[in-house]
Amino acid sequence: MLGGHFHMGRKSKYSADFKLMIIHEAETLGITRTSRLYSISDHTIRTWKLIYKYQGIQGLEPTHSNNTYSRESKASLVEEYQKSDEKLEEFAISHGLRGRTQLSQWIMRYNESILEDHRSGKRDSGMKGRKTTFDERLEIIEQLIRHDVDYNWAAEHYNVSYNQVYGWYRKYTGSGNNPESLRDRRGKAKPESELTEMDRLKRENKLLEARLHQQEMEIAFAKKFVEISNREAKKGLGRRLSGN
Repeated sequence: MLGGHFHMGRKSKYSADFKLMIIHEAETLGITRTSRLYSISDHTIRTWKLIYKYQGIQGLEPTHSNNTYSRESKASLVEEYQKSDEKLEEFAISHGLRGRTQLSQWIMRYNESILEDHRSGKRDSGMKGRKTTFDERLEIIEQLIRHDVDYNWAAEHYNVSYNQVYGWYRKYTGSGNNPESLRDRRGKAKPESELTEMDRLKRENKLLEARLHQQEMEIAFAKKFVEISNREAKKGLGRRLSGN
């Protein structure tokens, strides 16, 4: 779980001054060259730039603590994001968060509560779905996986409701990642033709490739974080140059 104890438990942290130096380097050399020079991912540098833009030097402090949000304020922020055109990360940072992770978790919980409301018979007129084909659902789930299971992105990109995407993904993962789980098998629905064995294997491979791509990115990030932490500890870059 991500939280205050996790952040405080790290033995090595980048100081705000070091992050600011990297931001200035990126402005001069470009993000890609700076990334290679300091072995810091492009994404990390872009995140630091956004934090500095919206939160200033204080946001870059390693000991900077996240604000606590009530359930109502979390829901309000999720609803505001769903109406905005901003990308997830920029919206999160511009609203005082440290990155997309926290807001992503809130969106997942918000969607779960919406689904619970639907099961209880409550209706939310803002959550409109549409009819989809089996092939469309396969593509939506494949791209959802490739986009870090961002329900909001998938819903907006494919013009479907958040709970549709969430429901399909739960069916897919709950079935042991079987593409057949995405079929519409309701009694009144026109039965969809079964896949041939070759087509089924192709579909499974496509979805499997998406999951492997996601896992490779997560593993690469984890390795890079350990590598950076070790290097920073050895070189003494973790000392706090400001606000000892």
